[in-house]
Amino acid sequence: MRVGVIEVGHWHSGKYINRAVELGLEIVAVSDRNLDTARQWANQLGCPAYTDYAELLAKKAPEFVFAHGAHCEMTDIAETLVEHGTPFVMEKPMGVDWRRLAAVADKADDKGLFAGVDLPRRCFPLTRELLRLKETGELGCMTACSQRLFAGKPQRYHDWNVPWVLNPTQAGGGPLFNFGPHVIDTFLLLSGQNVKSVYCKSSRVLHGLDVEDYSAVLMATTEGALASFEVGYVCPDSMYDLSVSLCTDRLFVSTTTFDAAMISFRDGRTLEVGSEGEGAQLDYVAETLHRLEAGDQPVATIRDMVRALQIINAAVASAATDGSVTLE
Repeated sequence: MRVGVIEVGHWHSGKYINRAVELGLEIVAVSDRNLDTARQWANQLGCPAYTDYAELLAKKAPEFVFAHGAHCEMTDIAETLVEHGTPFVMEKPMGVDWRRLAAVADKADDKGLFAGVDLPRRCFPLTRELLRLKETGELGCMTACSQRLFAGKPQRYHDWNVPWVLNPTQAGGGPLFNFGPHVIDTFLLLSGQNVKSVYCKSSRVLHGLDVEDYSAVLMATTEGALASFEVGYVCPDSMYDLSVSLCTDRLFVSTTTFDAAMISFRDGRTLEVGSEGEGAQLDYVAETLHRLEAGDQPVATIRDMVRALQIINAAVASAATDGSVTLE
């Protein structure tokens, strides 16, 4: 398969490229607004470099694209790929305005195009097992969910030559846009419920950035469940801190990794997931390509990202007004 990589300067691009090469795919071209960055990758891969992704699509006609970009540019890139009819998967959050992204989702749906978003937590062992339990009815009705996703100091984005991550005009905001999609999608996917209201408080105290460095969000669903999450650039250096607790009328699970956990059922049973010796994260890139070749839906679609981005936009509005925001 002939593959293109758009905005290759994104800090996640390497994981796509390296795994694609391992799987025997041909990288036919890369693009980035920074020509030096594009050339560095192109020289390594032995392919052409472009500064204009539209030119890449026109001249190289890749069969599939891994797309990245500054958050403010992502929706335009996605729309171009949809209009070009090129199957793709894009980094989250795919934009900064859920209504704008929803219009692109409509176009992709009308074309029946394979158009996905990078939400690899869906492929982790714990998520897969909880989805299996959901299908069999053993997951039950979710009543509460609490998640935390913290990362290290934001200086790393300067070190990675992506300072736009800390520019609110380009990034939309801080960790709400960067990490929020993962935790919000996890709740929406497993609960199957509709969020009706969002309340958020954000802080810039720790680093004094133009974007928030910490946010706490509370979501209420039409079915009566409550879900809270915290995201932030609050850990020292490159440290990460993750946790999730999930409560339903059938079970409870609390863990610091989606690779392994103990599920405790209310009837006294327990179920261990991802025991020692098993693989950790399932291969998201391989799963994506398998679904493409099989004619299936992506791991997560643009529509899935629209739902998460709507909640992120509501959280931003809530933090600005210090009030709860009701979703449309």
